[in-house]
Amino acid sequence: MAMWIKPRTSLGLIWALALVCLWGCVPRPAPTPPAGVVLQSGRYLTSSYRAPDFDPVRIAYALKSFQVEAAPGVDPEAFQTQLQAEISRAFQANGLKIDPQSPTVLSGEVQQVEIRGAKLRFLLGQLTAYLTVQGAISRGDETLFAFQDRLRVTSPLNPGAPAPKERELLLNLAARILAAHLLNELLLY
Repeated sequence: MAMWIKPRTSLGLIWALALVCLWGCVPRPAPTPPAGVVLQSGRYLTSSYRAPDFDPVRIAYALKSFQVEAAPGVDPEAFQTQLQAEISRAFQANGLKIDPQSPTVLSGEVQQVEIRGAKLRFLLGQLTAYLTVQGAISRGDETLFAFQDRLRVTSPLNPGAPAPKERELLLNLAARILAAHLLNELLLY
């Protein structure tokens, strides 16, 4: 009887381990959009909403800092500053006006920013940054534009010792890609 139990137990443990591994690969649920807004699949962002009369070129924007909720292994304040600088730089480079006194506010939150692969970097030769963000452009109680985006940015394959600022450069690249996705969705409609 003991011989019958042992193989079944091993298969059960293997099955449980496989389920745990698959559960870790399942994407986290998307953050909830602002009230009264229905997000649709975007061309550049994961999903977005645009008010029918919204013209992004004719408006000046006040940029609020994106709040960082979960940042395992990442300095949230440093990433918040990086993201704010990238969005501001991208807006100004594309002719959009930044005015801290404007009633039209771009705000949001970073649901998750994480770098994975640091422990296996010697073997895999790369790091991966994951970023989940949601935000909105609003004027008072009216939502003009809302968005959600999920990014996965991988560093170039480089076996061996990591570069001195590889993590910071990867996070800067993720912030720059998010700003590009946001601008493309805003301006190319």
